[in-house]
Amino acid sequence: MMRRMKNLGVAMMMASCLVSTACGDDSEAGEGALGVEIWGEEFIETGIPASEFADGWGVTFDKFLVNVGEISVAEDGAAPAFEDAAMRVFDLAAASGPVAIGSETAPAGTYDHTAYVIAPTSTTSVVGNASGEDLQLMQGSEYSVYVEGAATNGTETVTFAWGFAKRTDYGPCHSTGVLEADGSVKVQLTIHGDHLFYDDAVSETPVLRFADIAAADTDSDGAVTQSELEAYDITALPNYGVGSYDIDNLWAFIEHMTSTLGHIDGEGHCEF
Repeated sequence: MMRRMKNLGVAMMMASCLVSTACGDDSEAGEGALGVEIWGEEFIETGIPASEFADGWGVTFDKFLVNVGEISVAEDGAAPAFEDAAMRVFDLAAASGPVAIGSETAPAGTYDHTAYVIAPTSTTSVVGNASGEDLQLMQGSEYSVYVEGAATNGTETVTFAWGFAKRTDYGPCHSTGVLEADGSVKVQLTIHGDHLFYDDAVSETPVLRFADIAAADTDSDGAVTQSELEAYDITALPNYGVGSYDIDNLWAFIEHMTSTLGHIDGEGHCEF
């Protein structure tokens, strides 16, 4: 009888451990605030200096609009602790530092599995930090990315206003958010605007160039348009490596590079 009661006590204690997650279980690690933000860094906010280019040009952005959403943040192998399906239009050129997207209470842990999309803007998209006029512009042409700006080399200036409707799914992104109990951490969707001016789509060490983009301004009106870039053949150029991609003109090349804009936590990489 005593043995039966002892066994019953052990069973009840084990059941109590399972229900309360006590008895040294890791799930008692606690909770904190898991946030998500977006940033275009200084290259989008203040410009890309000529020192970064191989051909003496420098670039500034007046607008850098992106339609971002379907965000999830999780520990590897676990269900997302942060999910936000909303698509929002951000103007990263108008920002002054990272822009908050949202925050959730989440278990302490290492949040190393993030995903998000940059996609054509629809009627369901809403304003992030962009203006209502910017939202209408993006919705009207179903752009995923829209950039306006100017490039300068000495006394020569060329402007651009380009919209792209390419969808890119970024994920998993190897985020580095470590959330401690009663603490807070932010995972950052980092957008690299300099990728628009890379000269190679497959090299691990591409170079920034603008000279050929400027040369595409065949009517010499000081503005480089989509049609001028589409007419600019890059197949004979020593730069602009495309690997196995079916790309033969400068517009298609830059459009492809919009699919590489998304990163995570600064220089972290995403699969796409």
